[in-house]
Amino acid sequence: MLNASEAAKWFICHNPELASGYIEENTKVNKLLYFSNLMSYCVDHERLIAENFIAFPNGPVVYEVYRDYRYHGLNALPKESPVIVGRPRKILDIVNFVYGGMSAEQLVEESHSHALWKNVRSRIPNNPMIDFTKVEPELEVYYRTLYETYSDMDFEKLQKVKIGGCTYYYDRNELVMTEEILKQLSMACQSNEPRFLELIDGELVIS
Repeated sequence: MLNASEAAKWFICHNPELASGYIEENTKVNKLLYFSNLMSYCVDHERLIAENFIAFPNGPVVYEVYRDYRYHGLNALPKESPVIVGRPRKILDIVNFVYGGMSAEQLVEESHSHALWKNVRSRIPNNPMIDFTKVEPELEVYYRTLYETYSDMDFEKLQKVKIGGCTYYYDRNELVMTEEILKQLSMACQSNEPRFLELIDGELVIS
């Protein structure tokens, strides 16, 4: 299992906009941790994050991460990414790819739709524990399918760029980001979902 603070540092390192933030960024880091632990449980029936998750009004959080991000400097941009390998790294990569470009509000809305949070929300603010063994079958199938969809993707080759609130990914070995491409993207932003960029016969293709 991963230490929650190390996993949080990994997400912050791969999403520098999460560094030196406050409430929204703290919320987003915790949601990325929650979705990672949820995916791990759905795929392997094992926790990914060692610490427990509790229910806050804005969804599941690891209290130690919430506290350390707010008060103890966890919100600083790490000098280098923690080394995480194997299945845990793949899960972090997938969660970051699928959810990393979303806003804190969108991630809260997603977590609020899960029975894991809805079933204990009546006991907030008594910090009820999130019990991942009670994940609903439909959600388990969804996260297992999500993992299988992206498990063969080589995330090491992917470069991310955010323009006007939109997130794009492209193969850094196949595409060079130019001023002309940046101009095209600034006029094409119409989606909250991450999108792929490719050059096909010299033409930029957004999918």
